[in-house]
Amino acid sequence: MIFDKLIPKQFLVKQEVCAVEALFDEAGITYHITLLKNKGKNLELIYKQTTKDKLDLPKKIIKSKLPVVVIINGKGVVTKKIGLSNEAHQSIDNLIEQNLPTVNKNELNIQVFRQSDHTAFLSLCRKEQVDSVVSDLKVQKVDVANVLIGAPAILGLQPLWSSFNCLPTSLHSVELNNGAIESIQSLKPNEDKLKLEGIEFEKENSLGFAAGLSYLMQNKINENSNAAIDDLELKHSEKNKFKVLTLFCVAIAFIIAITNVVFYTSYFEENSKLETELSVYQGKNDEINKLLSDYKSKKDLIEGAGVLNRNKLSEYADKIGATIPEEVVLSQLYFNPKNENDESDDSLTTFENKHLVIKGNCNKKPDS
Repeated sequence: MIFDKLIPKQFLVKQEVCAVEALFDEAGITYHITLLKNKGKNLELIYKQTTKDKLDLPKKIIKSKLPVVVIINGKGVVTKKIGLSNEAHQSIDNLIEQNLPTVNKNELNIQVFRQSDHTAFLSLCRKEQVDSVVSDLKVQKVDVANVLIGAPAILGLQPLWSSFNCLPTSLHSVELNNGAIESIQSLKPNEDKLKLEGIEFEKENSLGFAAGLSYLMQNKINENSNAAIDDLELKHSEKNKFKVLTLFCVAIAFIIAITNVVFYTSYFEENSKLETELSVYQGKNDEINKLLSDYKSKKDLIEGAGVLNRNKLSEYADKIGATIPEEVVLSQLYFNPKNENDESDDSLTTFENKHLVIKGNCNKKPDS
């Protein structure tokens, strides 16, 4: 998928991992549980436990849905060191045919652990051993991220073992030389604890520590002959990819939603401003239209009154006053008189037949 290249590798794994070493012996199965946490650039051993026969994971692991890496070790596990060609890369099938020609691959899980010094370890066990442990874990609804077989799983500690010549595990002593596993021998006495990067733990947790570290660092140390184990890794990886892509899509949708809200708010404010201005202009336009309508309805009166010629009311008052007979005492003179019952703004409509009504006191009866 094209998205695989876009997703940073650190997002393809969780920051906590549980490693379970299933140690088979004559009495049954002993489980060494190791819980590691990647905290920034520091590695923490936050939990360790040993149980017998029954694999009961702590509730924290189940509730948090932490990935589990399984190590199959003990009875039924066979390990063999082999040499590799310096020229061409040899597939795991070729290595099995050359070094284990008589085995039945259909009944066994076989893994190869390659090293930089052109050597490798072949580890194998019966499929039933892997299936029984994986089935117990699936019943508890946990996600199995990988399965490792035998003591060569200690290769997961390779980034941290530069200062060591020997590493103890639950069953073996692993001899180191020039950064590679020289040999895997029986456990030596007085090898109980191991200290790496300031973290001290018992030998029973060394393989779990190595398997967990290989997961957190995405350091692929094994190749499988059985596609079922590869499927476990693939399904776990695909789940993490799906979660990352889901979060990515949600983030994109959230960004788009926020952008739309900001854009809509800006658009709404601008639109409201334009509507307000348009409303003002509409009101002004209505006033102008009303004035034009009033002018058209009273055009004759306005033009006849000489208002358009800029005549002044004082001129009309002087003319009226000069034409009044001496017997008439003018006490009131109204221009544009307004009828109290008339609600219109313009009082011109109160003129009677376009004649100005003049009020006053008359001391002499006009001649008829």
